[in-house]
Amino acid sequence: MPGSRAGTPEPRSSQLSPRRRNVLTKRPGSAYSSSPNGQLRPPSRKVSARSLNTFTSEFSTVSRRSARSSIRSATNRLPHNRDRRWMDEAGDMLALQPGPAEDDKTEKSAEALRRKELERSEKWRKMAKVAKKVIDGRGVDFEFDTKNPKLVERAWKGIPDCWRAAAWYSFLGSSAKTRESTETDEQLMADFNKLQDVASPDDVQIDLDVPRTVNGHIMFRKRYRGGQRLLFRVLHAISLYFPETGYVQGMASLAATLLCYYDEERCFVMLVRLWRYRGLGILYHPGFGGLMAALGDFEKRWLAGKDVANKLNELSIDATAYGTRWYLTLFNLSIPFAAQLRVWDVFMLMGECPPGAPPSSPGEAGQSKEGAETAPPKGLDVLHATSAALIHALRDVLLDSDFENAMKALTAWIPIKDEDLLMKVARAEWRQHQGGKRKDKA
Repeated sequence: MPGSRAGTPEPRSSQLSPRRRNVLTKRPGSAYSSSPNGQLRPPSRKVSARSLNTFTSEFSTVSRRSARSSIRSATNRLPHNRDRRWMDEAGDMLALQPGPAEDDKTEKSAEALRRKELERSEKWRKMAKVAKKVIDGRGVDFEFDTKNPKLVERAWKGIPDCWRAAAWYSFLGSSAKTRESTETDEQLMADFNKLQDVASPDDVQIDLDVPRTVNGHIMFRKRYRGGQRLLFRVLHAISLYFPETGYVQGMASLAATLLCYYDEERCFVMLVRLWRYRGLGILYHPGFGGLMAALGDFEKRWLAGKDVANKLNELSIDATAYGTRWYLTLFNLSIPFAAQLRVWDVFMLMGECPPGAPPSSPGEAGQSKEGAETAPPKGLDVLHATSAALIHALRDVLLDSDFENAMKALTAWIPIKDEDLLMKVARAEWRQHQGGKRKDKA
């Protein structure tokens, strides 16, 4: 310390840095201290050995990034390497610690986003067709051509919020027509109202879970009023409509998200169709055999071969430890709401799941009695691709982690700041697993 006498020990507070909270953050490469000649300086011996084995170890992250070939970075700019580029840059989707430079850009970026949203809204208006005029002041129903390549392209880029409710409803309605379903909207709404007069064995558990579901949202704050009352009625009806499944906790998050866009009757219709045509009936099947088969498929076909997979195997962390919540809630409360909606945009359009009977128990999910492997449920590729994209984003964090911090990173809220990059990485993963096809198919 300048000006201090020789032999005088420095205060303890100047020797040790203040203790930081052990939270998931992604630090820029410049955060690592360097010596005056510009070379990286190894960690001080005052740092505990345990801290070097966690995701806060910046030396390994920086060295790994610097080791990435400059030739690879240059070739990633070529059109045919675009998907590889998004995977290499996946870590950039995580939120950095806020700084003054970021605050200066907020106003300009917000204005640019508003302008872009208006342009995209106009494009979706031109794609929409009036299906029917709804009575009782509910406006107009629209439909979209789900086979239109332009629609598929724009869904990956995100549906404008003013068109999101109409688009989701149309996508699931198209699936119902394709399957030649006899369940009309009017019949499902009538069933919803009839079921309100029937007691459900799950009512007590639903009543306990409703006030704990997204209670930070203004719509769900007041007990037995507003959104909480609507949420209870929807979950009550679903538990009776699918008596084999009944009520499971993850359903509350799904219903709460849909209630942000629909009234209670249409929310019920959407949930029924998600169960029928988007594989939720398989994931929520009693015994969760379908869920276990889906997570096993993710590990074998989507995660295997990656260095992160080897690290997770080394730590004895399998997909059921973190993927159960991701799949049952469709990433609700695992990523920011704006990012969740982007995933749902594509899932509602491209998550068509063919009918099939899932394994009845986790023990049957992997093998049948004869020892042959059970086929995993189809139609969940959008969920697999999103999960792979999140693993790509957490790659540097996970490779530097011990068991405890790896579990924290995978099961905690993941701070996605760039939804566009998340969907680009997810789309790259989705393309890679479509048999090499470069053309998206709805």
